[in-house]
Amino acid sequence: MAVLTGVTSWNQDDVLHLGRRAGFGLSPERAAALAGQDPSTVVDAWVDGTLAGAAEVTAFEAALAHADPVDEGAQGSTEFPVAAVPGPHPYLVGGANAWRNDLARAQAALAFRMQHSPHPMAERLALFLHNLFATGQAKVGSTALMLVQQETLRALCTGRFEDLHAAVSKDPAMLVWLDSILNRADGRNVPNENYAREAMELYSLGADNGYNQQDITELAKALSGWAYTVRDADRVKDPRNADGWAVARGTFRVFDGAPAGGERSWSDVGAATPPASLPRRRIDGVAPVRFLDRDFADVNAPPTGQAKGEDVLRSIFSSRTAQVATFLAGRLVRHFVTGAPSQADLDGVRDLLVGNGLHLGETLKALLKSQWFYDPANRFALVQGPVDWTVRAARALCDDLATADAATAAQNRFPAWALVTDTFDLAGMRHLDPSGPNGWNEDVAWLNSNTARYRAKLAAGIALGETFQQGGADRMLFPSDPVRWFPAAAFPTGPSSAQAVLDRLVALLQPAPLPAEVQADWLGRLWPAAFTWDAASQQKARELAFLILCSPSGQLA
Repeated sequence: MAVLTGVTSWNQDDVLHLGRRAGFGLSPERAAALAGQDPSTVVDAWVDGTLAGAAEVTAFEAALAHADPVDEGAQGSTEFPVAAVPGPHPYLVGGANAWRNDLARAQAALAFRMQHSPHPMAERLALFLHNLFATGQAKVGSTALMLVQQETLRALCTGRFEDLHAAVSKDPAMLVWLDSILNRADGRNVPNENYAREAMELYSLGADNGYNQQDITELAKALSGWAYTVRDADRVKDPRNADGWAVARGTFRVFDGAPAGGERSWSDVGAATPPASLPRRRIDGVAPVRFLDRDFADVNAPPTGQAKGEDVLRSIFSSRTAQVATFLAGRLVRHFVTGAPSQADLDGVRDLLVGNGLHLGETLKALLKSQWFYDPANRFALVQGPVDWTVRAARALCDDLATADAATAAQNRFPAWALVTDTFDLAGMRHLDPSGPNGWNEDVAWLNSNTARYRAKLAAGIALGETFQQGGADRMLFPSDPVRWFPAAAFPTGPSSAQAVLDRLVALLQPAPLPAEVQADWLGRLWPAAFTWDAASQQKARELAFLILCSPSGQLA
């Protein structure tokens, strides 16, 4: 059974394990510094996002405001006049007039955040929760709304799961994705049950775990009329369609005939003037509702601060607490700890969740401090997904934020993420656009003969210094300098041997233990003669990094 009491020892390898599983890796230098601190303090700050100093946060926010991590100008994206899009908005990166109206650029903006954010746990949790609340751009049809959903996941990822579940249920991208906007009175008063079903099956309880078809129907009735409106400030002329409008952000509303308040229906975003009132789309006769063995006398008069029907939705967490905890324990454990937990392990994490009131942050703090999390059997025991695997490699080998940001005046030195995000899809994860609400299977499901091929392409872009043409000149996809992989403090004249190169790259990339015979074979082939740290050896260091990333050991965290 999982030992969920706190760790009794704490060293650099423990910190590196934390960084790989609950972020996107840490440098050995940073891990060594954190190993000298109290583990409980480090984990709490890691989850809360308070490890970074004010200067680091300020630098990151400044880079978000002016950096060009996805080659916006060079790749032909459409720009709006500044005045047309009141800001700031979360989908604006690279200046107040550059809108990420393209899936590749939205993926690139998120990859940039993952690579450089001073709060990596929030970005890692947003990635994890995107798989749990899997929502797809292809049906939503609005990159901006997809990015707003990411903002919601990031903001609520360490709070109460009930609050996150309710917020996602009211999120405009989700309202479109699972047809909540179609759950409305249509003359027959037959509810659309898509979201009500998945709110339990995929997002809180698991299949057939404490509910039945009648519960689905009753919840769908309670949630009828849920949709979103658009304010003037959040609609802009669509540059791809002279007669159309693009929606930047939606505001959740229950369409029950109430005054529109100057807002437009999502279906009337192009109307010249806002309507006086919203359409009446609540299904008639939704009260009383009997849901999960409880009676709700009047779902049109919810508790203060809640939408009509929201009290019914939230009752999942009070009436089926143990079932929610069982469902959530499985998702957390298989993503952060092990792909093969025992039932006793899952039961222990379930009890931890119940004891913490289904609070994600407090549960994760306990889990990431536990002896079980750091058990040797759980290290390098999970295959990383293609997005976090790629980002971790980029964080290890590419220019850091300060170096890249300092070079932007003369030449953009940030990775050209928009040119490679399609490879995420080919490697098994089309970020922001899963094929269905089930999301992606994890761990060993990430790897097959085809996805491994595209991981090799990503590894080549990161490690080998591959270039593309920009402005008539060659530019690296992932700017890096092998010399900087060997800091002067530890390597005053560079590495002294081929083995020193390998040891440093292993420390940076942190693969699972590499067989001794494999290491010897690599070094013998790359440096068959005397070692000299020159330009040729620096290129060979790139090739060695590529081999580590492509090895079986390099896929694990």
